[in-house]
Amino acid sequence: MYSYIKGKLADKLPTQIVVESHGIGYELFIPLSTYDKLPAVDSQVNILVHYSFNESDGVRLFGFFSEEEKSLFRLLINISKVGPKLALSVLSGLSISELIRAVQIGDVKLISTIHGIGKKSAERLIIELKDKVGDISTRRIDQDYSDQEADIVQDAETALLTLGYKRYDIRKTVATLMKGSEYLTSEEIIKAAIRALYKKSKI
Repeated sequence: MYSYIKGKLADKLPTQIVVESHGIGYELFIPLSTYDKLPAVDSQVNILVHYSFNESDGVRLFGFFSEEEKSLFRLLINISKVGPKLALSVLSGLSISELIRAVQIGDVKLISTIHGIGKKSAERLIIELKDKVGDISTRRIDQDYSDQEADIVQDAETALLTLGYKRYDIRKTVATLMKGSEYLTSEEIIKAAIRALYKKSKI
């Protein structure tokens, strides 16, 4: 029914946004992977949309920054016992490339770090998605780093996730660190991020 909405970003939160188009404000639920890419409020945006309707929740719109996110979301909600809320949690817990790689190599431990996903759910998710995620492009949608930087940042973020830190906090902290210093290895980023996250928790 809807493919995308183009308009002004009227409001944004980590879990939902409002896009104003032709005088109508559309509320869309989003994953953190989309929130990370949003411009400032009042900027123009083009958000891909998935339309959902059921008797208990009525009409709901889900918004995505990229085709990869939208495609993966649709694969997830077709898995038994995975609804839209849990699908957003999965996309918020891992980046697209991290999730696809975890599914392809059967990394139950990493997928189990996602909020709401236990070991059995992770195993089922891997079984259901393993033959399907190959159809989703694995091109990087994060263009903030060079190819070399992106590799070590991704390794560092994955390691921090397995240590129990929240993805949103990790992404924000690592982005700040990368702007202020030059890191040559993922280990350097991990150590610096842990120090920064520890200081933040004490504030």
